[in-house]
Amino acid sequence: MKKLLLSFMAMFLVLGTAMAQDKEENTEPAAFGLQAVTPGDGASVTRVEQVQFIFTKDVTATMPESGIEVKNTETNEVFKLTNLYENEYMPKNYVILQFEQVMAEGKDGKEELVNQVITSPGAYTYTIPAGMIKSADGEAFAEQTFTFNIVGTFPVNGCSPLEASKFEQLELTFSKEIAEVANLSRLYVTDTYYYSPVALVNGYTISEDKKTVTLTLDNAISEEGWYDFSIPEGIFISADGEINAYANFWLNVVDPTPAFMTNLNDGDRVQELGNLQIGFKNVNEVILAEGKEVVAYLPSEGDSKGTATYADGIITVTFNKEFTEEGIYYFVIPEGMFTMDGVPNEERMITVELFTLSITPLAIESVTPGDGEIDQIGRIVVSFNQDIQMAWDKEYQTISKVIYLTDAAGNKIALTENYNPSLSYNQLEYASGSTYAENGWELIVEPITAAGTYTLDLSQIVVNYGKDENWMFNAFNGFCTGTCTWTISGETAVERIEVVTGEQVIYDLLGRRVEKITDAGIYIVNGKKVVIK
Repeated sequence: MKKLLLSFMAMFLVLGTAMAQDKEENTEPAAFGLQAVTPGDGASVTRVEQVQFIFTKDVTATMPESGIEVKNTETNEVFKLTNLYENEYMPKNYVILQFEQVMAEGKDGKEELVNQVITSPGAYTYTIPAGMIKSADGEAFAEQTFTFNIVGTFPVNGCSPLEASKFEQLELTFSKEIAEVANLSRLYVTDTYYYSPVALVNGYTISEDKKTVTLTLDNAISEEGWYDFSIPEGIFISADGEINAYANFWLNVVDPTPAFMTNLNDGDRVQELGNLQIGFKNVNEVILAEGKEVVAYLPSEGDSKGTATYADGIITVTFNKEFTEEGIYYFVIPEGMFTMDGVPNEERMITVELFTLSITPLAIESVTPGDGEIDQIGRIVVSFNQDIQMAWDKEYQTISKVIYLTDAAGNKIALTENYNPSLSYNQLEYASGSTYAENGWELIVEPITAAGTYTLDLSQIVVNYGKDENWMFNAFNGFCTGTCTWTISGETAVERIEVVTGEQVIYDLLGRRVEKITDAGIYIVNGKKVVIK
């Protein structure tokens, strides 16, 4: 028995050793090669600031003394990659090459060195010489030639639907014919809290006229709330070779359940009390029941019964007493007073305080920029005639967090309310952006520059106002009135900023204030757009 046991143990030992050897023999080290390059080989982009390589292994690189020529094959213009960017925190399998430095005008007219940027349209080519880049174990990267194209951009005109009970498809419209859709994996919808993907775009169809693209989501979005849909540049390529500019849209999933709301909200403090109005959403048919009345209980004693009538989608309740006594009123809407598509309403009690206070009527004093022709729409500041506060709904969500511009074609473009600590208490700022800086509260502005006419309906802005000596707002859900219209005529490039006396306030296209201009591109200097080539 002992011999048999030893025999089995020996057999398993030999088998285990053989398996281990076989495993070692079949395990090959990862091949050394290029994993990714930016800009991608053959990609169409609007500008190139540097070239970035990612390899399958850790690497070392040595820049040739003469640099690497990047040639425009159409104009023969030559740029040079001369700087090898190094950073101790950068992954060791990355190689970043920057262009040679040139003199540029900075703050107060002082010149300084900045890295060159390619923005001139055309097809470009460059070659990485053999042996310039080596893996950590000494294997040389072979000579390889890369190309990219600098092209113009065109806007995404619109996205629909922007509001629905469920999103399964999104339709994008363009003014140019779309010839190709690239990098579909870069399109996805995110939530507005963590900005994590909730649905990916996994398919598309191009319309017969080539100016509409219908995107299919891999996952239907049906949970109520706001979602962000950002479109990076370069996803859509037009028939003339241009690529789409960056665009962003807010999507709102609404509850499809039939519901009713009232013009008086529970907890309101008002200066006048009159009729009670009941409105509806997601309801096709409303039928009033007989023998059911709304009852208003008065502050001191007694009550007042209301007579209900239904017209044009609204129930109006008229009471048999005037409400002039200051204090707390209780309005009770009885269960089954009406049906919504055959379903009886639930009972609801609304508590409202009537008080006396001299409140200045709400008005908008100014909107900056004012009506007229402008270069772009980035930040819009609305100034009121008194201190205000963003209004909120019953779930304590701000009502006017997002408002919309309307272009000449009827497309809606989102503007997001932006926290700006430099504003006064009587001002609100909206910005054309939906992503936030690292601090979590400051919007990264994405200016609207596409030529056209844009109109803002100010009634979208709902605020609380009528602040008293206790810093309380006493008038709720005040709707603004009026419209603003702007015309963007298009860009006018200039070679350099004209130096002016006094302080220069400079913003880049992400809405960040910068001390000086360090690169070519578009900047906002003292409120005016300039283009640095």
